[in-house]
Amino acid sequence: MENWTTRQATADDKEFLYALNRAAYTDLVRRQFGAWDDAWQRSYFEKKWDPQKYEIVEQAGQRIGALSVSRTTAEVRIVEIQLLPAFQGRGIGTELLQREFRHADVLGLPVRLQVLRENRARALYERLGFRVYGETGTHFLMERHNK
Repeated sequence: MENWTTRQATADDKEFLYALNRAAYTDLVRRQFGAWDDAWQRSYFEKKWDPQKYEIVEQAGQRIGALSVSRTTAEVRIVEIQLLPAFQGRGIGTELLQREFRHADVLGLPVRLQVLRENRARALYERLGFRVYGETGTHFLMERHNK
């Protein structure tokens, strides 16, 4: 695996995170919803933007992705995991998830996430032990129980 690190996001990461969001989701949103409305997507991003909720993934000093995780006494929830397309398929996402699995396993908690129905990442999540436990009109709800 290649070397990467994470750090807490700062206000200076906002535009990178929006560009990452666009790079990671444009094709997926088009497949699932038919079009990418940049004004709507920017508005949605602005509403959820909080640097305290994101870790930036870096490799050789370059920002390559982001992770947002919510940890409670009931679960570890992967809110978002995104990598620039050029860095997908290299095991980085798997390693990020496995880090969260270790944390959850120590606490005896499930790891949960939701994935858009058309997102090919669902196959990765299933390989890593996630199972669908519910669904909405747009998402599959998935969880992985501690080992």
